[in-house]
Amino acid sequence: MDKKREVTKPVWWRNPKTLIITLAVGLSVTFYFISQKYTSADMQVNSDHLIYSTVKQGPMTISVSGNGILVPDNIQWLAARVSGRVEQVIVKAGTQVNRGDVIAILSNPELQQQSEELRWEYEAMLAQIEALNVELESSVLQQQALVLKAQFAFQSANLQLTAEKQLIENDTGIVSQINYQKTQMNVSQLKQTWQIQQQLANKFALNMAAKVKAKNAELNKLAKILQRSEERIASLTIKAPMNGIVQESDLKPGQQVAIGGLVAKIADPKSLFAELQLSELNIGEVSIGQTAEIDTRNGLVAGEVVRIDPNVINGNVQVDVKILQVLPKSARPDLSITGKINTSELQNTLYVQRPAFVRSNANTSLYRLDQQGYAHKVVVQLGKGSVSQIQVLSGLKAGDEIVLSDTTNWQVHTTILLN
Repeated sequence: MDKKREVTKPVWWRNPKTLIITLAVGLSVTFYFISQKYTSADMQVNSDHLIYSTVKQGPMTISVSGNGILVPDNIQWLAARVSGRVEQVIVKAGTQVNRGDVIAILSNPELQQQSEELRWEYEAMLAQIEALNVELESSVLQQQALVLKAQFAFQSANLQLTAEKQLIENDTGIVSQINYQKTQMNVSQLKQTWQIQQQLANKFALNMAAKVKAKNAELNKLAKILQRSEERIASLTIKAPMNGIVQESDLKPGQQVAIGGLVAKIADPKSLFAELQLSELNIGEVSIGQTAEIDTRNGLVAGEVVRIDPNVINGNVQVDVKILQVLPKSARPDLSITGKINTSELQNTLYVQRPAFVRSNANTSLYRLDQQGYAHKVVVQLGKGSVSQIQVLSGLKAGDEIVLSDTTNWQVHTTILLN
């Protein structure tokens, strides 16, 4: 008995004709939707290469920034007080020193010889003054002896005159009138001699004091010359006058240093302040007393504006900022820094992170994102600008997301596809 065979229909994707038709329809639909999406954008940009920011509302701090360096307020330049040859360099640039530490040692044989000769001359002068004092004391004693001798002669003659006077008054006839008058004349002469000797003694004492004073003046003058010479010898050993860091020192052994030549520059690291260079376009917003923030690359410290230079150099104005906090241990003189000065505060305003190449108080074109992956060109009115933020006056609202990256090459396009 014959059985009836059942015919199995082939699966549609195994049918070449059906498969080709299906794929063609699918590709047509896909191409249609893609073309619809891409033809609505003027150009396409890789979104991974872009930076975005969201518009916010709230308080905004207006600030200006600039680069600068840390500068010590207390600096001492060491200059050679005497000429000499460098024998030894003890301390080099960058070394921390304390007051009195030896930095370098110089030598000057001629100066040392002069000092020795002055020392010998000073000692010879001392010996001369000592001999003069002995001589003057001897002369004083001799003068005093002459005064005493004249005094005794006068007193003896005066006693004789008194006795002869009594004899004359008693009319004894022992003393003649002539002898009595001679005695009177002798007493008068001896009295004058005694007075003259006293005056000579006083004048001699004054003369002696004048000579001693003159010699002492010469000795003092020589002592000061010797002292200066010894100070110059001591100056051959160059010492730090303060605690600090040696910033500059180009001394080398064997080098000849002239008087007044620069030996070293020492700065006190505890007296550092910031010197910022701000653009002359922003300096009008800066005033003394405003707060600042200094970035030392190893930390942020607060500061205060204390001086604004009246001069403009190469388009910049120097602003000095006093450091109000302890600096990091790595802070040193001439360290490169950046600073931000807070000039004002805006309350409850729209603001956004500052896009590239936009100016404050100007209208500009920015690209605002939508939820479909497009960026649309919109005109935005900007207000006051800060270092990293800028005020939005119109054209955007809180929550809008914009492209921060440079869009200069996009400006001819109104819609950008971000893929």
